[in-house]
Amino acid sequence: MNKCTLFKRETYTLTGVAMLFLFVSCIDGYQDDDVWSAGVENVTLGSPAVEDVIITPSADGSKLTIEWPVVMGAGGYEFSLYIVDDPDNPVVVGEEKQILDGCTVEREMREDTYYKIVIRTLGNEKYNNKEAETATEIAYNNLLPVTAIIPNGTNLTEYFAADPIPESSTELCYELEAGGKYTMDGNIPIGMTSVTFRGNKVNHANLTITNGSFLNSGAGLVLKFMDIDCSSFDGDVTSNAIMLMDSNFDETAAASLSSNGYIVIPTTSPVAIQSCEIKGLKQYLFYDNGKKYAIGTFLIKDCIIGQNTSTFNQATIRFRSGMVKDLTMIGSTFYNEVVGHSSNRICQISSGHVGSVRPTMEVWANGSMTITHSTFYQFPKGAQSFNSNGAMGQSTDKVTLQNCIIVDSGEEGGFVRRLRRGNKTAIFTAGNNSYWYNGAFPSGEISSGRDESGTHIETDPQLTYNGNGQFTLNGAEQISKRVGDPRWLPVE
Repeated sequence: MNKCTLFKRETYTLTGVAMLFLFVSCIDGYQDDDVWSAGVENVTLGSPAVEDVIITPSADGSKLTIEWPVVMGAGGYEFSLYIVDDPDNPVVVGEEKQILDGCTVEREMREDTYYKIVIRTLGNEKYNNKEAETATEIAYNNLLPVTAIIPNGTNLTEYFAADPIPESSTELCYELEAGGKYTMDGNIPIGMTSVTFRGNKVNHANLTITNGSFLNSGAGLVLKFMDIDCSSFDGDVTSNAIMLMDSNFDETAAASLSSNGYIVIPTTSPVAIQSCEIKGLKQYLFYDNGKKYAIGTFLIKDCIIGQNTSTFNQATIRFRSGMVKDLTMIGSTFYNEVVGHSSNRICQISSGHVGSVRPTMEVWANGSMTITHSTFYQFPKGAQSFNSNGAMGQSTDKVTLQNCIIVDSGEEGGFVRRLRRGNKTAIFTAGNNSYWYNGAFPSGEISSGRDESGTHIETDPQLTYNGNGQFTLNGAEQISKRVGDPRWLPVE
């Protein structure tokens, strides 16, 4: 049964008699029809008022609770919840037109989603009350509120030169129009203000970068729902990145944020690339500019990240003097259209470990590197997958590699060895990974100190690059076990 509660006073006038109901609550539905009728008979009922419906997301973002005050004389409610990211193609969440005898319902919630809630009051034959003629419809979304919408066709560098991002203690959100086309030919500084640059979830914005970086002085930075083309990038590839930390390092801020001289971006303010496609990458994806920036959460989720370079000889994600606490890659594809340089590592952390940072605002007891449900193709072939001088190698650190397809990436037989830094010190978890190199299974990936899970896949994943960031996966075992980037798997 469903619970319902009426939290405020409601006054109803029926057959000339004013009736006042105070803090009425019910458990397990309509246990006493006389209470719930309260003299409401022979009427056509109305659905709950929009302003009376309470929508509450759970703290962890996984659930959405919808509740409304009881409609006196009702025989229940009909409830539906839809995802309307694409308004022309609504997707039902849970049971459509579910019949409820209470006034609270819970549904699964996804991040960054537009919803439509539909509630209709049902009739009650006992009191000759008819159902509501119309349902209450409520639009709801859990997206970060928009600071400004940037018009289609804008040069972002010029836009933010004319209207710089202000100092703010709350996160700002700049929205790019659905399907819009944008350019960038110089740096976009965010200072120490956390900022999200967001396109449209269904119809991504398109950004062409010919020079410059999103320049971060020590704040959360999120790129979301956009396709970024770096094919025509003509800047200095060793001093630019999609995300670049500022070389103008604020020593005063560092002293207040860490006892060891780091500017710390807390775990609650992620640096993230989500639901983006990047192609033609020739420069860094991320670079700390050789300064002591410490990032609590670095996330790459639901992305296609494509390089096209045989000469870039630095790590794609490079912490030269800085540190990352939790590095996560999930549901993404990483590829290079050509065979890359042998020094083009996936990730490098050159100095220290998480315990070196010592933030003043939160405890960093361990680091983690988590790579799951992702596909690697020539990313990069012949180079180290990971390199560090201590990071992700302490006994309290956690390294996870699960449900991934790894084709011609890293050194032959050395992808896992480099993630583990050639030892067994950090806590390591592996499972259902598919390894393939030069047309064969690289047995070195499962030797002592590497993937010892016993669940690895030795068959050819039959992963084919079709161009323009698109792949075909035909390996029967990989499909059966649902491994790699989910977008290349057939629909179940």
